[in-house]
Amino acid sequence: KGFPQSIIKMATKYTRVSLRVPGWAKGGMIIEASAAGKKFKVQIPEHLHPGQYFTVRVPSGGAEDGKELKHSVVSPEVTFNLEPNIFVGNDKFFKEVKSCGDWCDLSTCCCPYVKFSGKDKSIVLTHKCCCLPCCCPFEASSLEPGAGKKPKVVGTLQPAGCFDQNCTAVFCPCCYTGPKMQAKFVGTDGDIKYMLKSHIKCCQYLCVCLAFCSPCFRCVRFCCTDTQYTKYEQNVYGNDLNDETVYAKVIYTDRMICPCIPDERVQIRIEPLEGKTISEEDLILLSSFPTLISGYTTCEFALPLGLPGGYLSALPTPCGIAQVDDANNIQSQHLTIQESLQSRRAEDMF
Repeated sequence: KGFPQSIIKMATKYTRVSLRVPGWAKGGMIIEASAAGKKFKVQIPEHLHPGQYFTVRVPSGGAEDGKELKHSVVSPEVTFNLEPNIFVGNDKFFKEVKSCGDWCDLSTCCCPYVKFSGKDKSIVLTHKCCCLPCCCPFEASSLEPGAGKKPKVVGTLQPAGCFDQNCTAVFCPCCYTGPKMQAKFVGTDGDIKYMLKSHIKCCQYLCVCLAFCSPCFRCVRFCCTDTQYTKYEQNVYGNDLNDETVYAKVIYTDRMICPCIPDERVQIRIEPLEGKTISEEDLILLSSFPTLISGYTTCEFALPLGLPGGYLSALPTPCGIAQVDDANNIQSQHLTIQESLQSRRAEDMF
C-alpha cells in the first residue's frame, strides 16, 4: 500500500521457459504450453520452423490458466553450453562440483561417487569398492531432495562374467562364433535388464591389418571431402544373450579436428528403438554407460577406469576401425556438417 504501480510492476519476477516448435506447427500459430503447473498460450515467432526453439517470459507465480502471453517472446540470444550435463527425458542434470571436504572425506575413498543434480532429484553414480576396481560394479541411484533421504538404487553396470557367456565361448574360445556379452545392466532384483554384446565371426579380424592404412584414409577424408563428422549407432539388447532384439541405441557424434589426433566426441545420446518403451529408472541406469566413457568422471573414478584391464577396456565404444566396430554391433556413417545438423534437428523434432 502506498507504492506506485510502476514499482509494483518492476518487482514482478519472471521465469524464462524454452519452448520447441512442434513438428505440425509453423510460425505465427498460437500453441498451448505449460510452466509452473499452469497452462498458457503463446504465439510462435513468424520466422521459426518446426524443431527450432524460442524463449518466453512467464510470471514466476505461473500464468493464468488458458491465458495468452502477449509480447512475452524473448529476443534471440547466443548461448554456449560447456558444462557437463545429462538429459533424462525432459529433465536436465548438472554435475556437482565437490568441495574440499568431500574430497577429504575418508568414508568415500573406497567408494567414490559422482552426483548430477536436477530440479526435482539427483542422479548418483557410485563405484562399490576401489580396492577391487575391476570386480565391483558401478551403482546408479536417484536421490530425492530433503535431509536424511537415502538414494533409491535403480541398478548396476557390471562387466560380463564367465557364467554370462555361452559354454563354447568359455571353454573353447578359439573355435567359438556367436554372441559374446561385454557389459550388463542389472536391476535391483539381480536380474539382467539390458546388455552390450559383440558378435564373433570366423576370420572377421583378418582385415584389421588395414588399420595401418587408417591415417592415410583419414587424411584423404579430411583434405578431399567434407565429411568431418561421424555418427555411430551402438545396439543395446535385452536380457537374453542369444536374442537379437534391439531395445535402444547409443548414438555418438564425433568430429574430426585433425587427421593426426583422435576425433572429438560432441554428443552421446541413448534413445529407445521405435515401438520400445523404457522407464525413467531404466534410462537412469543406462545413462551410467555414457557417463563413464564421457571423460567427465575421470578424476573421481581414476582407479576403476584407468587401470589396465579396467572398465574402460571392457566397455565397448567406437574406435573408427570398421571390422572392430562391426564386431561390437556398432554402425557408422560419415556426415558433412550440414548433414550432421540436419540429423540432430530431425531427432529433436516431434
